[in-house]
Amino acid sequence: MVGDPERRRQRRWGEEDRISELPDALRLQILSLLPLKSAIRTGALSSRWRGLWEQRWPDPSSLDVRLPSGGGAGSAATVAALRAEHLATIDRRGRRRMDCLSLAIHAGQLAPPELKRFIEYAAACDVEEMRLRLDGGGGRGARGGTRRPGALAVHFPIGSKLLARLSVRGLHLTASANAMVATLEVIHFHSVSLTDAALRRVVSACPRLRELELRYCRHLRRIDFTVGAANLRNLTVVDCSRATELRVPSAPRLRSFRFSGAFLCSNIFGSTVDCLEHLYLCSGGPETGLPRTNLPAAVPRLSNLTVLTLCSIALQYVSASVATTVTERSLHSLRELQLLMFGMANSNLADIYSFLKACRCPQLERLFVQLPTNTYDSFTTNYLEVAEEEPPEGGLENLWLVKMTNFKGYRNEIRLVDFLLRKASCLNKLFLIAPKEIHPQGLRKVHSEALPHFLKTDVLRLERASVIAQIIFDESVSPQIQPLHSEVFVRI
Repeated sequence: MVGDPERRRQRRWGEEDRISELPDALRLQILSLLPLKSAIRTGALSSRWRGLWEQRWPDPSSLDVRLPSGGGAGSAATVAALRAEHLATIDRRGRRRMDCLSLAIHAGQLAPPELKRFIEYAAACDVEEMRLRLDGGGGRGARGGTRRPGALAVHFPIGSKLLARLSVRGLHLTASANAMVATLEVIHFHSVSLTDAALRRVVSACPRLRELELRYCRHLRRIDFTVGAANLRNLTVVDCSRATELRVPSAPRLRSFRFSGAFLCSNIFGSTVDCLEHLYLCSGGPETGLPRTNLPAAVPRLSNLTVLTLCSIALQYVSASVATTVTERSLHSLRELQLLMFGMANSNLADIYSFLKACRCPQLERLFVQLPTNTYDSFTTNYLEVAEEEPPEGGLENLWLVKMTNFKGYRNEIRLVDFLLRKASCLNKLFLIAPKEIHPQGLRKVHSEALPHFLKTDVLRLERASVIAQIIFDESVSPQIQPLHSEVFVRI
């Protein structure tokens, strides 16, 4: 069309875009040959390409298989009918390219040959994302590493030449040696039964792997990425309770590491940790004593960190490690710190002060503190004789936001608030949020009377270094203010 601004621009600059001049049918044919991510990016070429990728394949370009739970003859008949309908769908659909296969079932609803048929069909359609979920299969709590006869299993590699994202939950997984999946970038395993060797084979087979999540994979004992982690950027390990060792000696591009669970006896990261920008370390719950681990000890030397989350146990490790050194460490890039406190006794407050004194955070802007929800602090009686730590003198000059949740006005909570108000000269907002009530319907809300009026009055009278500091007791004022690590894997 003569008035098309794209064509006027091309004539003005003497350009000729012959591909954009092709009929829609031919351009759709081009898009059908591209992976989904590349097809979406063509929308930036010109207005004639924008949104065209959505039409590149006939509907449906994804397959969503969900079988409802429930017992009884009627429910079983419904599941059988839905299963037959889904199997008939893949026969009618043919071998057209597929964006995503999402399969969510419950134990006993699919036989192994039927699961295999769905997976092989999606692989034949060059699926780019596969999400497989089995509920009630015993994957999370099952014992032993052997597969029960008739148990549902997935074999790696899947077989799709374009597979980029794989998510498996509740299933068994086996893996071939010397496989190669050049396109796979994201892997999430949740409650998956797999061996150490199978995990190594999966990782080594994926040279482009950039994100790996392992949650509740309780058959793993040694998580070893000595091969195949060259492009890994995000690693998450949550409650793989039998694992005793974690080895990532070389992952030069690793930027984010989240770990929650019993701290491992042996952790080998080599120089990998020096490049970390986001770090989450949580022991998974209060522990008695400090088992041997070297995982938190590296924190003070991570000068590239911008976001750090530590539980009170990890904080205790860090404080103990820096107590033996005379060199002052500086986390000079740190912008956000979150503390998950299982207790708030004298020793816990001392650990916070020790950390801020030994690990200077001159650029710290945001501080989040999750206080314990319990009304009685079980740590208090154990640590009454602990000498009180003197608070640090400086280091909070750029702190402008503090948010403390589960605030009850206990003595050490007030002491921490008083310290922050006196030392944070640029503080803008201090949120003190009371514990949330749990109602029978499962809803959680802040109890309006949780913080007595006299307590609020006492807090508002505390000395402030910043003339613009606001003390806010209502989270609804700014509910969007959340830490980067807003997903906490354990209840505080």
